[in-house]
Amino acid sequence: MPAAEELTAVEQDKLDIDPNFDFRDYTSVDFDDIPLNVMAMFKWAGVYSQLQKGFFMIRLVCPGGLMTTEQFSRALELADQYAQGELCITTRQTLQFHWVRLHDIHKVIEGMLEVGITTKNGCGDVTRNTVTCEMQGVCPHEVGDDVRRLIEAIANDPEIRDQQRNLPRKHKISVAGCGRACAATLINCQGWVPVTREAEDGSTELGWRFHAGGGLGSRPYLAKVVFDWVPCDLALDVARATVEAFRRHGDRRNRAFARLKIVVDRMGADAFGSLLLDILDERGIAGLERIIPAADPIPSIGPSFLSGQGALPQKEAGLHTVRVLIPRSEIPTATGREISRLAAHHGRGEIAFTGRQNIAIRHVPDADVAPLREALHKAGLQTEGFERGPDVVACVGTTQCRMAVSDTRNACLELKDMLQTDEAYWDRIGPLRIHFTGCPNNCAHAWSADIGLRGRRRRGEAGNVEGYSLFVGGKLSGAGNIAEHLVDVDSHQVNRTVRRILDLYLDSRQSDDEMFIAFIERVTLDTVRTTLFGPEVTHP
Repeated sequence: MPAAEELTAVEQDKLDIDPNFDFRDYTSVDFDDIPLNVMAMFKWAGVYSQLQKGFFMIRLVCPGGLMTTEQFSRALELADQYAQGELCITTRQTLQFHWVRLHDIHKVIEGMLEVGITTKNGCGDVTRNTVTCEMQGVCPHEVGDDVRRLIEAIANDPEIRDQQRNLPRKHKISVAGCGRACAATLINCQGWVPVTREAEDGSTELGWRFHAGGGLGSRPYLAKVVFDWVPCDLALDVARATVEAFRRHGDRRNRAFARLKIVVDRMGADAFGSLLLDILDERGIAGLERIIPAADPIPSIGPSFLSGQGALPQKEAGLHTVRVLIPRSEIPTATGREISRLAAHHGRGEIAFTGRQNIAIRHVPDADVAPLREALHKAGLQTEGFERGPDVVACVGTTQCRMAVSDTRNACLELKDMLQTDEAYWDRIGPLRIHFTGCPNNCAHAWSADIGLRGRRRRGEAGNVEGYSLFVGGKLSGAGNIAEHLVDVDSHQVNRTVRRILDLYLDSRQSDDEMFIAFIERVTLDTVRTTLFGPEVTHP
């Protein structure tokens, strides 16, 4: 009988080190005395060592991005005390603290627990924060009334949250409110989309279309449809079975191939669906005959209806959601307190963090929309430009992340400032998603953007030169599309290159209604490259 393969160091650590840390135990410990493998396991508690020695990032878990103003105010208080007076919004609709010292970690975690917010499973080889549309629960387009129930069921499930904490790598779940692209269904390990059908008695029955195998990182994949119909009462069981399938079949030898997207791609949607049904059968789940395998694994997701609106009518008559643009996801605590105050005064004390790193204030009466927007403007905040040039997404880059190779913060703000100063220009362009990510891990989703910039370095005469690989043509509607490489640029060339691409688009589109992604699909990447940079050019 062949000898069993030795576990990798990471896999051994996950067996040997208890991830349920009590950070009070570290209040008098020196940073240099913490073993690196133990510090790596801090991630399971939502704690990440920053680039700067002795400082940590703490990530909250905020299912579906919803938070009360009481909870948000507590986060702001803690950020004032322990995180240099600032919070960041992530692309998974939650908050991060930066610059937290080792002896203060427990104060942040305990302070948020007091208002019902945890950091458990904020990072690590676990199921991460469940995402959804920023309008979940209030959107006129939302299908049925089961969306929030499924989000909370997944987030609070003892098996997914507490028992499945040794997965091959991270696991990400999206629960959409309708069949549109607002919840990024195609780039998540699990993508749940509500659907309806006519029941035998003629009534309308609510269920779910289940997608699996999406994910970005250095090897991007788009999700496939696995089941066309999952009854509502079996959705959580299927979610659990998917996590279990990943635990069993994910690659534990090579972390570069350890995501569920690799499992689904290698198996195919049909075989993966059969695997899930086998696991459900093992568990004695009844009614599996009601689950309908996908007739076609190719997704068909509608375009997002979020397209520049500063205020969105809710399904409850007389109420709106007012959107607030947060530059590069950074919220100074003084600004955050004003947003919280206004949300409590003009709304019902509830806000939503969005996948584009902005904030939405919910339940605002019609008569309060204009006064609220005026107050936000007075506080220096912008309520225009969403899904347009000024609405740029970026990771933290070399400012705080040890993985990043480019300063996404400055590059993002410089490009945003260039585009924002010419409102007529970005208004002519229309919908446009620009994303900066500092490394191949793609935390800022550059692969799925109209224009995505991924950090890189090249060897110059005086040493390494910071820059970006620029990709175009990503989309999350239809069957989706992964952005393709156009050109490599140094950091100082970013603004000029993006402007040239957009000018070409405006000069060459067939009509004012032809969106940027449609233009790229029509003219082909080679045409854009040759027109702008000449043949066989990768670096202008």
